[in-house]
Amino acid sequence: MKRRVKCAGVLPVLLLAACGGDREPAPRPTETAEGPVAPALPAGALPPQAADFPALASKDCAEVVRFYLEALGSREYARAALVWNDPVIDAARLEALFGGYRQARVEAAAPAVEGAAGSLYCTVTGTLTDAADPARPPVEGELTLRRVNDVSGATPDQLRWTLRSSTFVEKLERSTQGQP
Repeated sequence: MKRRVKCAGVLPVLLLAACGGDREPAPRPTETAEGPVAPALPAGALPPQAADFPALASKDCAEVVRFYLEALGSREYARAALVWNDPVIDAARLEALFGGYRQARVEAAAPAVEGAAGSLYCTVTGTLTDAADPARPPVEGELTLRRVNDVSGATPDQLRWTLRSSTFVEKLERSTQGQP
């Protein structure tokens, strides 16, 4: 029996106003004709870090996959890029790939986890659709994640699940520039 992990939808986005000052900040658009817009980072704000999200440290591959797919579905590409942990696959690249979807939704099968030479690999197959555009044809694809299998001396980055490849939209693989 296949267990499906349904990971989609647009999550509510909180916009934080800057403290101090006499003027209200200009409102940022939250939606365009193409769909919701990810909020820009306030001036001087740091991009999100993996340590900010406990789900990324989970030993449960399904939890990390949910985090990634929910980030894509809510157009939070900087968060989605954290799962790649690769400087070449960043928010801008993910936005270029998935930004044409007004509401990206992936219905994914239960992950299959296998071990090999001190590493665990997690494969998830699914179907990508645009919930806001039912006429857009669905795309079948696969995500492959990897983590070190509790090897003594492994770093926290090596012990967390990171995406190695994705075949949704276009073939996307980690560069040789990324860590672990």
